[in-house]
Amino acid sequence: MSSARPTRTPSSSARLEQLAWSRPAHVALLAIVGTLSLACPGSKGKTNEVADGPATAPGPVVPADRVEMDLFVFGRVRGTIAPCGCTTEPLGGLQYAFGYIEANSDPAARLVVEPGSFLYPQPDTPEWPADEQGWAQAQERAKALASRFTALGDSLVSGVGPLDVRSPTGAGALDDLGLPRVVSNLADPKLGKSGAPSHRLVVMNKQGTTLTAGVTAVIDPALPDAALLGTVQDPIAALTAEVKAMRAAGAGFTLAVAHGPRAFAEQIARDVDGLDVVVVGVVEGTERQRKGELAGQLSGTFIIEPGEQLQSITHLTLSVAPGQSVVPQSTAWVVQPPRAMREQELARVKERLAKFKADPTADAAFIERLEAEAATIEGSLDAPPEGPVVAVFDQVKVTCRLPPDTTAKTALTSYTAWVAQQNEAFYRGKKALPAPEGTSGYAGIGECETCHEEAVEFWRTTVHAGAYQTLVDTNQQYDLACVGCHVTGFREPGGSEVVETAGLQDVQCEVCHGPGTFHVDEPEAAKGGALHIQLDSPEEVCGTCHTPEHSDTFNYVAYMRDILGPGHGDEARKALGEGPTGAQLRAAGLAKAGGACKKM
Repeated sequence: MSSARPTRTPSSSARLEQLAWSRPAHVALLAIVGTLSLACPGSKGKTNEVADGPATAPGPVVPADRVEMDLFVFGRVRGTIAPCGCTTEPLGGLQYAFGYIEANSDPAARLVVEPGSFLYPQPDTPEWPADEQGWAQAQERAKALASRFTALGDSLVSGVGPLDVRSPTGAGALDDLGLPRVVSNLADPKLGKSGAPSHRLVVMNKQGTTLTAGVTAVIDPALPDAALLGTVQDPIAALTAEVKAMRAAGAGFTLAVAHGPRAFAEQIARDVDGLDVVVVGVVEGTERQRKGELAGQLSGTFIIEPGEQLQSITHLTLSVAPGQSVVPQSTAWVVQPPRAMREQELARVKERLAKFKADPTADAAFIERLEAEAATIEGSLDAPPEGPVVAVFDQVKVTCRLPPDTTAKTALTSYTAWVAQQNEAFYRGKKALPAPEGTSGYAGIGECETCHEEAVEFWRTTVHAGAYQTLVDTNQQYDLACVGCHVTGFREPGGSEVVETAGLQDVQCEVCHGPGTFHVDEPEAAKGGALHIQLDSPEEVCGTCHTPEHSDTFNYVAYMRDILGPGHGDEARKALGEGPTGAQLRAAGLAKAGGACKKM
């Protein structure tokens, strides 16, 4: 299989040239050393808690006589408004995503694309609503999201996906929460009364330079639940016709959302002529859903893969030389790596240089070449762009180190208050189902302490004992997306419910050892040994809450070192031996991330 490579400029770094083609041959990384400077979005070296982002936003250093135009691409939002805040670097947050966009673009010269499956969560996740009030909360999130995105006006183009019609109102949600949607391969679209055109044109104009972007979307016929949107037609044929139509309508730049996995997007790049950019609409894998994937090019089409759930954005900056009334087509772009990538490469070269300089037997000519390589990369960091159009593709992590957007921040605050008030009223008095006859229910920490005082005393020194308070501190104690992992026996027979958590707040003994009312009544067998309780807590029990999405530093043995001790498995703790604790792993993760974010 052959493929076209991106426009290449002479590289001043052998290592970056290697990185440029280190992906499989059919998708090349756009990591070519150049001169466009794009600052890394983040604060380095901070270890204190970051409350609300920096006063000024990171952004490119661009001479005043050049024109900048910006494309921001989201992955599937899936009804997510903010991260849970439990990871060492919580990615996401509506206020930070829009803070970045507003600080780094001109409304008249930007395009924002989201691929669909925007409104509601995925059915196989903990966020999927389980009851009427769960859907009410999901609907309130969707309203907040739609409100902020539609405020972008003509700069926004949306795709559509199966998750947009999975609420009890079905396609009616697309009418209630209208977005400027597009889709081109549905024969009988079930998209409500508003429907969706096959493409939209967005005209960006700045200082006399114009770029007309044509945006369309197609659905992968193999995507689960694709039929919920209508009869899915051949995406290649539909896109081939649509690209011609957009060009005929004046589009100088064409983009298609491929609502399906990466293989689907790559097939489109290979088989559809004249398409400038294709967006991967369904990102697979936890880490890629967090950070996306560096842009690449296949058969002349750039492939963009943003992160999902607002965790990262793909940002394409086009720096256009002065005096051009129309932005040249993508075949004329000079692709440059973002500043952050060049800084990383510079650090790597300098590290090698220091190593060889310390070696008296090192070849002097080789050291000289490394010095020249470092000087060239360093000189490129603040050099002005060169060329008619310089394109920089960057993957921007959405974190609390970005400036917050006031409108989105207000929406988040209102949403949190709504959830606290409405869920408290709805679930007050609603208790978990009683334990069926012949099965054990949940006794609570008070009963445990009657016989296991020393163990409970040790438990009070662990983070498990303060789990519920962390939600109270942020007014999220009734949030359906949070409460289940901060109480004991949530929605289990004889356990706790959203509001009715008396005696079962925090991560208590019975989370790990199982429901204990039978054990309270009959703690020991006649010949010794505990009855009706499991003494050990296997890793899969911890894994119900310590998921990669919510507990990025989780390591079973390390975390067990934190919760075993005097009166509570002291011998088991000794058997684990020396090594890092969970607290130490988390502290290291926070230090690497630049400090803790204030929980949102």
